[in-house]
Amino acid sequence: MKGNIFQSGLLIGFGVLAVVGFGFFALYDSPEDVEDVVGDVEIWGTLDSTTMIQVLNALDETLPRGYDGTITYEEKDPRFYNEELVDALAAGEGPDLFLLRHGDIVEQLNKIYIIPYESYSERRFKDTYIEGAEIFLHTDGIIALPFIVDPLIMYWNRNVLSSNGIATTPQHWEDFFTLSPKLTKRDASANILLATVPFGEYRNVSNAKEIVSALILQTDTPIANISPIDDRLSISLLQATAEQGDSNQPVIAALRYYTEFSNPIKSVYSWNRALNESRRTFLSGDLAFYFGFASELEDISRSNPNLNFDIQTFPQINGDETLATFGNMQGLAVAQSTDNFAGSVRVAALLSSDTVLRVLEESTQLPPITRSLLSEPVTDDIRPILYESALISRGWLEPDRDRVDIIFRDMIESISSGRLRISEAVSEAQVELNNLLR
Repeated sequence: MKGNIFQSGLLIGFGVLAVVGFGFFALYDSPEDVEDVVGDVEIWGTLDSTTMIQVLNALDETLPRGYDGTITYEEKDPRFYNEELVDALAAGEGPDLFLLRHGDIVEQLNKIYIIPYESYSERRFKDTYIEGAEIFLHTDGIIALPFIVDPLIMYWNRNVLSSNGIATTPQHWEDFFTLSPKLTKRDASANILLATVPFGEYRNVSNAKEIVSALILQTDTPIANISPIDDRLSISLLQATAEQGDSNQPVIAALRYYTEFSNPIKSVYSWNRALNESRRTFLSGDLAFYFGFASELEDISRSNPNLNFDIQTFPQINGDETLATFGNMQGLAVAQSTDNFAGSVRVAALLSSDTVLRVLEESTQLPPITRSLLSEPVTDDIRPILYESALISRGWLEPDRDRVDIIFRDMIESISSGRLRISEAVSEAQVELNNLLR
């Protein structure tokens, strides 16, 4: 099955895993059947406190009578979250539960209690949550119980398309080859006045790492590979198939497409590094298409109330059965240092149940991460797009999110500047990413 490369044998070689098999686990087969949550539970995360207050209020209604513990949440600055969490856990002063971004799994794994499958089966997990959430599965159990998915979607300027006689929005990437020459406007000096696709550069492309990741994942190429020999994680951007040749390598084809739009000699030329950051350009009305996360929807509406825009699912490869977009996923992980493991597991299970996640959706306007909620009928015009995007959301196991961003930036800029051929840039990135794992 596609995507399973992120589960079996995950990161066995990367740290000491604390897997606890206490007898009480057998009592916790159902995450919503809570009889005896024990003690206080402190939760850390970067989700805003206002939202978590609503979530915890919903949680209170599901707790058993007579429960005398306290469940608290502390909002942290995302810029310093990982560092603060590591320091606190090392000092034995950290939380019992913490929100774990999927991009931080590799770094944080040795600080997490793995919930064994005897407590919550792998089959139940797969039946409950979207496929992309399986990135939280480990050989020995569950790394974190899924809580949030924030998919990458396409925003588009309605005025730009209608004023240029474009009646339908692009569904596939090849459609932009036709649209870009029609929509991109330049002045007499060839300066771009109206851009179509903000691809080809990196520093002024919002969410560039995630966009590039999505394009690669759509080729059905696993960025992170698990060795069948020693269960170690490795990066494998280039496939070892000599008969393909460089030009037919899926990742090379994806990056060639991405960098086409910043090449001034191409008819699709639509973007360069002199332009403002892509989100700001879209907000000013000077960009036809913007690729951002679902969580940006409300802020974009608020930032420019006069912007006439709409959303659509992230475009796909025409004729390919692999539907994918990048999704930022967060799960509830139990800290290895907690002295209330039983209570923490039970609270995590309750927080990731439909009863609470329905309140989370209402508060954040993000799609839910469970299959049952995504199967419910909706009547508005926004949620069907977000629901579909959630179902095809994918991620990958990044060795270090900040360092990966730099490596991806160097890869794209070495291609767009002509310093390296695409195959050379990808090969160099693969070496550097694997070096991070060491």
